[in-house]
Amino acid sequence: MLTAVMRNTNKANKQRIGLKRILFVSLFAILNYSANTHAAQRVVVNEAQIQVEDQTQRTQQTALKKALKQVFIKMSGSTSVLDNPGVRAALTSPQSLLRSYRFAFDNNRTYYIAEFDQAKLNEILQRELLPLWGDRRPETIVWLAQEDENETRTILDESLDTELQRALKQTAKERGVPLSLPLMDLTDSVNISTYDVWGRFAEPLRKASMRYSVDNIIGARVYRNDPNSIPDLPENVVASGTVKSLDNVLNEEAQAERYDDQLNDSANAESNPSQGNGDSPINVNAALTGQPSENVEEISPTGQLANTTEPFTMDEFANYAKRADEGDFALDWIFIGGGKVSYGSIYGDSPEDLGNALVDAYSNYLSSLYAVVGIEESEREVITVSIANVGSIASYASATDYLNSLSVIENATLVEQSGTVATYSLTLVGTVDDLLNSVKLENKLRPVTDAYGQTVDENSFYWSN
Repeated sequence: MLTAVMRNTNKANKQRIGLKRILFVSLFAILNYSANTHAAQRVVVNEAQIQVEDQTQRTQQTALKKALKQVFIKMSGSTSVLDNPGVRAALTSPQSLLRSYRFAFDNNRTYYIAEFDQAKLNEILQRELLPLWGDRRPETIVWLAQEDENETRTILDESLDTELQRALKQTAKERGVPLSLPLMDLTDSVNISTYDVWGRFAEPLRKASMRYSVDNIIGARVYRNDPNSIPDLPENVVASGTVKSLDNVLNEEAQAERYDDQLNDSANAESNPSQGNGDSPINVNAALTGQPSENVEEISPTGQLANTTEPFTMDEFANYAKRADEGDFALDWIFIGGGKVSYGSIYGDSPEDLGNALVDAYSNYLSSLYAVVGIEESEREVITVSIANVGSIASYASATDYLNSLSVIENATLVEQSGTVATYSLTLVGTVDDLLNSVKLENKLRPVTDAYGQTVDENSFYWSN
């Protein structure tokens, strides 16, 4: 039987009545909740795997320290934590934090696997007011087209075994980022093409990723930077650092597709003037602008007059040469997540370096969203939240365990039970926004919303068993 602390005060009664009204208003929205499912995956954050040459004591000591460094980075999401005095002190005696170790063997390689005391590591990070990233991490799919020396472009999939693919997987594992590549089976081949990935087009990437039920999408292309030849610039060149809303990008791509269709229709009509209504060949520019056909100004996919100067300028070649000097290879990426689309480029001496850099940068980004920066104990906030649909011992136990497992919550205590609504007191080591970001990764605890999907009260939730 649940133990509940009943507060027979007018304030408590008003809160219960208000909550019941909120739940009644949002019942329809809750029961019909289907969009924005989240695919967060729980990762083992207190374990690291280090490749070793042998199993000698000296090798184990070296591997142990490397493993602890890797775990600190994985748990915080940042490599800068290794510069912290408290972390450096812990690295001098890694044996005191070790819980167990073992060896594993794969493809004639030997690995030293160390498991550390997670509670002690959490304590160190919180004491030093460093970021603490929980074990729930958003899942990501990477669509990556690589161009080889023969200018053949291939989409990396799970069945391939390339240096770039191994670099992506290994770095993702070290950073604790759930990352997968597409299957490129018949379904993928129908839904997306190499051209779509190479062009970094958001709509095909988004549609093809739906079957994988992931939180985030990365599209990328890898090619050689060669300053000694005229570049065959990739399609859809977007300035690095550009960030747009997903809706705007999809609208722009739809406009571009319609424009291409009109150009094709115009070309077909011009090559086959006998077809159609017998009039003179269609001029697409006149059709779009209403201007006479003798006007030859070009129209961009967005409907704006395009620049009719030469396709390449000296500035463009100078910028390309400067970019090529930054590395032998380039990786242009697109990120789709959180209703936004962003673009960027990175450079390196090899595709493997680019794969490592991409995952490192992405891990840092995720850490900035989800890692909780510690707060002094005297300044920690205590809030009260109400959770509906907690009407059994099993659901109470599950909800309590879930709350206490979140890195942003130091302690979760039941203070009241009214029907199926449980009221908890939460002591936070972060902010309320950190709490909301954490629960968004899964669908277990959902904010109460109205019929339009808007949050009614940030302290009211619905438990999904």
